[in-house]
Amino acid sequence: MKRWFVASIAAATALVAATLIYAPAAQSTEASLSATDSPVWQTNASVQGLTVAAGKAYAGGRFTSVRPPGAAAGTSEVAQAYLAAFDQGTGALVSSFAPVLNDQVYAVAATADGSRIFVGGDFTTVDGVTRNRIAAFDTATGTLVASWKPSVSYRVKTIAVSGNTVYFGGSFGLVNGQDRPRLAAVAADTGALLPFAPNVNGDVYAVDAADDGSKVYAGGQFSQVNGTSQNTVASLDPATGAVLPFPGASAVPPPNGSCTTRVKSIDASGDTVYFGNGGDGGGCFDGTWAADIATNALKWKNQCLGATEAVKVVNGWLYKGSHAHDCANQGAGGFPQGFGYRFLLSQKLTDGALGPWFPNTNAGPPTEVGPLAFATGGSDLWVGGDFTTSNGVAQQGLTRFTNASPGAAPAKPAKLTPYSVEPGVVQIHFPTVVDNDDSTLTYRLLKGFSNTTIATWTAKSTPWDRPWLHYTDTAVTPGESTNYRVEVSDGTTTLRGNYSDAVTVASAKSTAYDQIIGSDGPQAYWRLGEPAGTTTSVDSSSQSNNGTFTGMSLGAAGAIAGNTAASTSTTSGRMVGEKAYSMPQQFTVEAWVKQSSTRGGRIIGFGSSKTGNSAGGGDRMLYMRSNGAILFGVNDGAQRTVTSPSGKNDNQWHHVAGTFDNGLLKLYVDGVLVGSTSTGTAALYYGWWRIGYDNTSTWTGGGATQTGLGIDEAAVYPYALSPVQVQGHYDAR
Repeated sequence: MKRWFVASIAAATALVAATLIYAPAAQSTEASLSATDSPVWQTNASVQGLTVAAGKAYAGGRFTSVRPPGAAAGTSEVAQAYLAAFDQGTGALVSSFAPVLNDQVYAVAATADGSRIFVGGDFTTVDGVTRNRIAAFDTATGTLVASWKPSVSYRVKTIAVSGNTVYFGGSFGLVNGQDRPRLAAVAADTGALLPFAPNVNGDVYAVDAADDGSKVYAGGQFSQVNGTSQNTVASLDPATGAVLPFPGASAVPPPNGSCTTRVKSIDASGDTVYFGNGGDGGGCFDGTWAADIATNALKWKNQCLGATEAVKVVNGWLYKGSHAHDCANQGAGGFPQGFGYRFLLSQKLTDGALGPWFPNTNAGPPTEVGPLAFATGGSDLWVGGDFTTSNGVAQQGLTRFTNASPGAAPAKPAKLTPYSVEPGVVQIHFPTVVDNDDSTLTYRLLKGFSNTTIATWTAKSTPWDRPWLHYTDTAVTPGESTNYRVEVSDGTTTLRGNYSDAVTVASAKSTAYDQIIGSDGPQAYWRLGEPAGTTTSVDSSSQSNNGTFTGMSLGAAGAIAGNTAASTSTTSGRMVGEKAYSMPQQFTVEAWVKQSSTRGGRIIGFGSSKTGNSAGGGDRMLYMRSNGAILFGVNDGAQRTVTSPSGKNDNQWHHVAGTFDNGLLKLYVDGVLVGSTSTGTAALYYGWWRIGYDNTSTWTGGGATQTGLGIDEAAVYPYALSPVQVQGHYDAR
């Protein structure tokens, strides 16, 4: 995964002081929609179909009542079952539209001019008259269209309107008593059954027509159309329903014994049609893909895992409703398994890459999926589903996002911890922040209470990837006391972090080991000097990543004078930090290690488990073989390692460090580079930094007896230390 790591290493130990702009200028809403919810009424159960027409949003679903935004479930309820309308501008209930249906609605669609909407579902009556599973309403009057009354034999799941044709699919077999297995078309003005008559052998979940009316696309749980093999998706002649060649459909993998996937949503927009898939079984295709309408050739495919229920193009972005849980899968370009669920995402129309839009809902009962339906009026996105919260605030069934300014604000920057360990030099390191609708932000480093700008960066960050920024201030005088803080802006909203504590500029080079480590900006720094009996290891990096000891002894003499060390008192002794991270691709791990003859063990590394053994023993790790060789390894699909000479299990303290910078692996022992190699991308998973044991038995020379392994002054950095920095850490002992 690409990371925007904005830093340079000077010839000495400091990082270069400069104005660095490695990304486009910040803007308040980089995506086409704000990530902040706009007010809208709620429903008491799921919304399954949506459309926007004539200044109103029409929602259909399982709900039986609606209530204002902010009202708790069961309060301020207005009875309105299965179908309701809301003002497009205010989100308020349109009380004059109050049809009475006797069962749920799955689909809602509108004519291009917005004069009429069509609804489909399980109902058989509307306003006391027969309407078998499909009906039309006049948007000007809100009344049922009396003359429009096709009769459908079973559930209507999806509807699309193209010109004067209404296409619909579902689980039915008959329309007006004639065979129309699961897919049919009627006239939008009269409801007359049309010759469009594909024969589909499984349920249809989604249908849409090209903007120019040249093709109709259908997706669902089927394997044949008109007797020809069609794996859950088909391109059809809009008049007859004849199957058209569709090479892009190869994006959908064929079913096998453990995995089936089907198209669940379709949006044709301009010259491209976009699809969302959902699968059953581990690792099934759940992502999105796009095809060229003219040729039906595949344009791109994104393989996020987590069933995609809704897709919609709005102002140059594809918006996706899903329960995505692994968007690092097969190069999908996002967060890994374990990061959590993202129910709302955006994607670039050109290649499907994830975009800068990060609001979120939850998933609620009964289906526990999250978003199920999207609609737009051109500059907004209406989201319906089974969720009960949006952006962490109670909001059930329905929410909406608009392009109203100013959009979401960046998070407040952290309080800085500047260090000065050399005369006339102050070093500052800090993590970027997240803005939910603008991944590109501008940062300014402010000095003193005058808030003088001394450095500017423009950098990208996401909820799962927050690179660090670095600055070395040399415009200071030894003995001077000063402070700093960070300002962040998305182009409209500007926030400032708290002032740092005052730092006194060094007059002489510091010899304090912890200060030297701190000055290089560790992301976690466990000194491991807690007294015997302690269960918590304190993180000295100011990043609050404390850890828990298991099977480790404390209080023995350490590598650094004045500080004690930890050692593994059991074969699985370890300490695991409480914070998890997404698949770091730039990092340094370092520690001091001491072990006796014929023993070794894992020293420090990354793993997928916080409490037990990690899958494959984890990676990004330093470990010792039973012959005393130190190894540093990552997993890029294979276990890649570099190794030192043997004999480091001589009962003496040794400084070990491994650096990784987007595929370049380096190992240092006692300040000296002993090996390097080029690799691919380090394994894409969400995990924890761990001190001590993990199961290394499958790694080269792994599985050495862990007991008695002494570890001291363990640190992790969010970038690759330079050779000068590593040597400086060794010399500081």
